[in-house]
Amino acid sequence: MTRPVGVALLLAAIAAAATCDSTLSTTPAWLASECLDCGEAAQARCLDATDNDEDGLTDCDDPDCATAYACMARGPENVAERCADGLDNDDNGFTDCGDFGCRATSACRTPTKVAEDTPAACADGLDDDWDGFIDCEDSDCALAPTVASCEGSDARCDDGIDNDGNGFTDCDDFGCSKSKAVTVCR
Repeated sequence: MTRPVGVALLLAAIAAAATCDSTLSTTPAWLASECLDCGEAAQARCLDATDNDEDGLTDCDDPDCATAYACMARGPENVAERCADGLDNDDNGFTDCGDFGCRATSACRTPTKVAEDTPAACADGLDDDWDGFIDCEDSDCALAPTVASCEGSDARCDDGIDNDGNGFTDCDDFGCSKSKAVTVCR
């Protein structure tokens, strides 16, 4: 069965636009938006003040650019939506629950307030006791005798191991050197 030439050209144009590897001399405007999310060029197209797909919308006003980094919602990370989106919304180098601004949001704490002094609670990535500190950053975890993954005791601050996995060992770690309970670092 042979297809009419018009249908074959249409299917070729759609396939080319979908892969962003068009060999066509020109891509119809109604297909151009299909290619906006391909590679680094997408970022440039979403910041060039041009209606690239001729739909009457430019740059971040065009839904085709919604996933471009330059068009994503920016601002402080202090609401649940921005604290669970996997982005560094305030460009401070910290993402979601790793950003101190998110600590008090529902995205970064347990639904029910519980003690943060067990191995499970001190390794879940959430603020279990709602005090604004998560896991080993929480003094309840650092001082808990049953939690071996955090520093905060003389034994853990003098063992030559980076117990909390933050890149600092023993007295070079603020969890040891700034802790009132640790005497080996004074």
